[in-house]
Amino acid sequence: MSNPVYYFVSFIIGISVILILIRLTTFATDENIKAMSEEKLISNFVTTQEIVEYYLKKIGYKASNFPIIDADTTNVKFICDDNDDGIIDTLEIRLGDPALKTKNPNDYQLLLIRNGVKEIIAPDGVTKFNLEFFDVNGSPTKEKMFIKSIRVILKIESDEQFDGYYQFFEDEFFIKPRNLV
Repeated sequence: MSNPVYYFVSFIIGISVILILIRLTTFATDENIKAMSEEKLISNFVTTQEIVEYYLKKIGYKASNFPIIDADTTNVKFICDDNDDGIIDTLEIRLGDPALKTKNPNDYQLLLIRNGVKEIIAPDGVTKFNLEFFDVNGSPTKEKMFIKSIRVILKIESDEQFDGYYQFFEDEFFIKPRNLV
């Protein structure tokens, strides 16, 4: 066993095993990072969806017969008694400026404007926020006084790219504010 060929073969096998272990560790780490990013993405989506639903369900609460002030594909402005204090508030939900603290160039902030004061619902990650409005028969409408339900299409993307693309989660949901029925 003192032949140098044996030492060379042992060295090659040892290096091969070490390289395989390093590769497996790197792969496991990358997959773990992707999984954590996906979990964060879904959590952000669910939280953003719950906040949007919460405010849109308030449309017209303790307000007049026609509480929607403005409605288009990326924003809705309405009145309601937001904090149940007897004072009618004006709320607007819309896409804001591009997000600053993200590497994704498609990210925007989702804003809630309450009586002229901006609040950020989602600081980043929102790449699509579309609204469609429907009348009592379920037909699309642009007439504010006939709006009875709203379809929200929401898409949130990850902050960083993985394998050349941004992870995303997109879904649509309907809101039927009780005060518009």
